[in-house]
Amino acid sequence: MFGRTRHWLFYGGIWVLSALYFTTWDVVYFHQAFLKVLPLNLLQHTVWALEGLLILRLARRFPIESLSIKAWRPWVLNLGAGVAFTILGLGVAWLFALIFQGFMPDKVQPGWVWKSLLKFFSMYFQPVLLIMWAVLGAYHVFLISERMRLREVASAQLEGSLVQARLQALQSQLQPHFLFNTLHSISALIHLEPEAADRMVTRLADLLRLTLDTSMQQRIPLRKEVAVTEVYLAIEKVRFQDRLEVHIEVPPELAELPVPSFILQPIVENAIKYGVSALARKGHIGISASREGDWLLLEVQDDGAGFSGEHEGIGLSNTRSRLALLYQDRQQLEIFTVKDKGTRVIIRIPIE
Repeated sequence: MFGRTRHWLFYGGIWVLSALYFTTWDVVYFHQAFLKVLPLNLLQHTVWALEGLLILRLARRFPIESLSIKAWRPWVLNLGAGVAFTILGLGVAWLFALIFQGFMPDKVQPGWVWKSLLKFFSMYFQPVLLIMWAVLGAYHVFLISERMRLREVASAQLEGSLVQARLQALQSQLQPHFLFNTLHSISALIHLEPEAADRMVTRLADLLRLTLDTSMQQRIPLRKEVAVTEVYLAIEKVRFQDRLEVHIEVPPELAELPVPSFILQPIVENAIKYGVSALARKGHIGISASREGDWLLLEVQDDGAGFSGEHEGIGLSNTRSRLALLYQDRQQLEIFTVKDKGTRVIIRIPIE
């Protein structure tokens, strides 16, 4: 509503300024009193302003969109309409001028009307035509800028949709990969340790419920992401029994900060696969979150065999891709590993 009112005020203001200019012209060149000719000029410009609205309506219907010779029709229509409405408007303005001057038909000499009309047109045709064309030009600039803005919005929406689709594809790729690994662990235990396999199935059901609750969300609170990871680790604890120890440290003030969903599980899975599983002794995995200025740091550390980094696999490469899509260059995933001493993975993302 405010924008539309602003446009009307801007359009009306142009014609009022033009009326003031023409009034000063009459004062300087014809020695007329300012207040005497001001109402006449305002009335004449009101006529031209109304004509301008008709021209703008024509311009919206037949916009000039190209400088090519093949696109000559809109040019002819718009410029021709400017000429036609200028002639019509000047005729009406001339009649108003006669009325203000006290025109009396019975006292007019032969040929005076025609001479008066030609003189009026010779004085005002060019400036009024230029004003009409200037209004047309300004309106076409507005139409072009509006089309460019709409294209930019559409492009941004399309880019956002593509990013969202890519994120969904990556997330959909990650979950079956994790599910396959978990089912493989269950199949390995189902005959050797039926009770352990049963506990894993129960934990898996809990995990699937949590992942389904967040499957359509690219960002979730950190506490939910930790909850998903805890259930996953509960499954792995069934498999490793007393050979796996987990320590999680997340300050309460960071619990509600948004993080990419399913961002910790692939890192933890790598810590188990390349670190803990190769140990004959008990392995330790630590998960922590901390704040560093405007950045949130998520850390996963193990004391296993160390990660060579030769083959990142689906989980890690998927995580890198998702971080890049979500945060562009405002993110970082670093891996610090020492052979036989463990691996430390740090994810750095902006706090939103």
